[in-house]
Amino acid sequence: MKDLYKRQLGEILIEHKVITRDQLNQALEEQKATGSEKLGKIMVDLGMVSEEKVTEARAIQLDVSYVNLQEHKFDPDIVSLVSESLARKYSLIPAKKSGDKLVLVMSNPMDVEATELVQLETKLRVEPALATEWRILEVIERHYGSFGNEDIQDLAQESGSDEDTAPAGAAEDSAESEINDLDEVKRQVHRAPIVRMVNNLLTQAVRKKASDIHIEPRRSVVDVRMRLDGDLHVIRRIPRSLHPGISSRIKIMAELDIAERRLPQDGRITVKVDGKSIDVRVSTSPTVFGERVVMRVLDGAGSLIPIERLGFNAKELVQFRSLISRPQGILLVTGPTGSGKTTTLYAAINSLKSERTNIMTVEDPVEFILDGINQTNVHHKIGLTFANQLRAILRQDPDIVLVGEIRDHETADVAFRAALTGHLVLSTLHCNDAPSAITRLLDMEVEPFLVSSAINGVVAQRLVRVLCQDCKEPYKPTEDIKLLLDLDPKEDVTLYRAVGCGTCDGMGYKGRTGIREAMLMNNEIRQLTLDRAPADALRNAALAAGMTAMRQDGAQKVLDGVTTLEEVQRKVYLESETISQFQLKAA
Repeated sequence: MKDLYKRQLGEILIEHKVITRDQLNQALEEQKATGSEKLGKIMVDLGMVSEEKVTEARAIQLDVSYVNLQEHKFDPDIVSLVSESLARKYSLIPAKKSGDKLVLVMSNPMDVEATELVQLETKLRVEPALATEWRILEVIERHYGSFGNEDIQDLAQESGSDEDTAPAGAAEDSAESEINDLDEVKRQVHRAPIVRMVNNLLTQAVRKKASDIHIEPRRSVVDVRMRLDGDLHVIRRIPRSLHPGISSRIKIMAELDIAERRLPQDGRITVKVDGKSIDVRVSTSPTVFGERVVMRVLDGAGSLIPIERLGFNAKELVQFRSLISRPQGILLVTGPTGSGKTTTLYAAINSLKSERTNIMTVEDPVEFILDGINQTNVHHKIGLTFANQLRAILRQDPDIVLVGEIRDHETADVAFRAALTGHLVLSTLHCNDAPSAITRLLDMEVEPFLVSSAINGVVAQRLVRVLCQDCKEPYKPTEDIKLLLDLDPKEDVTLYRAVGCGTCDGMGYKGRTGIREAMLMNNEIRQLTLDRAPADALRNAALAAGMTAMRQDGAQKVLDGVTTLEEVQRKVYLESETISQFQLKAA
């Protein structure tokens, strides 16, 4: 093998026209700012290049073969040459055997220990090759530990499934029979196939970076869906006869009552996947076809994103850093459920933590455990509300307080008075845009002088899917689309559309980023707040002061090839804040 790292990764990517010199310089600046982060990961996170392209470049850098696992056909006999435990521990998979030579696909071809162990186990000479780690894990799961359709059918036959022929009016009877056959359910939940199926679902969700797993009983089948990059996808359909065993297995893991199927229940599971501890929130709800189970997957390490990777444009990043660096006042992050508000605030407090700062949170519930942060849960059943817990926290000498959500007048009043007495308060609020946060608080009967004096700024956001860098397809937009993006109809621009490939599992998108608007309080907006001005007046004042509207941020990400026009329009209705200058000229 040639001298390792003789060629720089960035230079290889430039040579193969995957990135530009400007993009490399930007990634190097980001690497310098974040410390020892790997350059390839930074470029992937910034949307410059796909993980597969980085892996190909690494193979050139290390002078080893690159294997595209999407195209390679695996021989089960060759895969079985290496034990599952070894394959999982070192993220490797045997791909090809020729004489006494075994081509071993690895996530780290320089791992001498792994190579030697495989040579001892197989008595073959190992030739390392490189592939993307998560693709290797997919192959391992498929060949060693997957729970396929044959397993499901065998298990269904054991359970004596005849639900495919259930009559149209049998929904309630079917749900009732599940309740009455509790002894059989108790026998099922500890069967190895049921245990393996539930474990496989959780493992698959973590590896696919799914945020939620939905197990939904229908008339004759059970749909298993996962939320990937914000959208639900059916990943499996299983017979109805397996539903009681699966739902009860999950309830046992979450320490819920398996005999109670007529009332909603909530619980929590902690599992280990690939050496990482993962928290899973479990919620059950009765339906006419049986219990519906939803599991929220909380991968703390994977969900904690540095501020630089949240999708702020350059101006908003400077503004956001300024807002969270102030000694007192309130910063609000607004948006609907699932818009990444908590992720943004976690990134903020993670960047602020130090030995000299006391940061405390009150959440419902705590989603991710952060080292160096004092986190607390509300507990409504014993009267520990947001407001009560916040009052207690303020007696704990905090410098910075994170309030999970401002939901009512009492919580808002305590939070705002805390902000005026020398504390920096970070919180979320449910409203559509930044200016609407002011009117929402006034509707909660928070005094205008408190809102005007305490708020430093409001950030409103949505999450949009990022185009897959391996398959996105360029196209020339029509004049109507150009006008929608506030462009000159005669301007020559290129946009991109989603296609779908092996890298993104055919979806055309991989990952998500934020589109935002940040309203900073100034004298005019404070006076409008005191005057109880409507949201439109506040918005006009914020735009006049230089706020980049959310639709403008989304339009820019479309022009930059980060996402698609359709994706932005799903989250933010694209219409000009004012009549386009080009429409005015045409008129």
